[in-house]
Amino acid sequence: MSDPKPRLYLVSLAGSAALAGAAFLPWLSIGAVGLPGIPDPAGFFVLAVGLLGALASGAGLVRRADTHPWLVLAGLAGVTTLLVVWITGPGTIAERAQARAEAVALVDNVPLQPVPPVRFGVGLVLGLGGALALTAAGIAGVARGRREDS
Repeated sequence: MSDPKPRLYLVSLAGSAALAGAAFLPWLSIGAVGLPGIPDPAGFFVLAVGLLGALASGAGLVRRADTHPWLVLAGLAGVTTLLVVWITGPGTIAERAQARAEAVALVDNVPLQPVPPVRFGVGLVLGLGGALALTAAGIAGVARGRREDS
């Protein structure tokens, strides 16, 4: 039977690439305006975690080093960060947009314009998928390593 570890590292590499790339895509959108992860600090953190996952995956593929624990940590850091954005982001963006609309209406002496709804963007969904794939590959590798040791 062939060694499944390279497949796990390829899955984690793909998840890391998706996680890192998601930092540049829109995480949330309000009306026609997309709000990407970068230049927000959370976007830079997700990019760094994705690059760390890619580095650990590459080291596992090239040097045959056991980097699965690092993959689990990188994946969980990405999942946690993106879940916090998923939960708190729409409310925060809606509050900011409402405050801006009220300020514009007050200063320009015009009627208050309604704020469009906040929607989730492709970057947030892609990043969560990549982070979950990275975490799952790391957990599978750690579990397989523990079984082989016993």
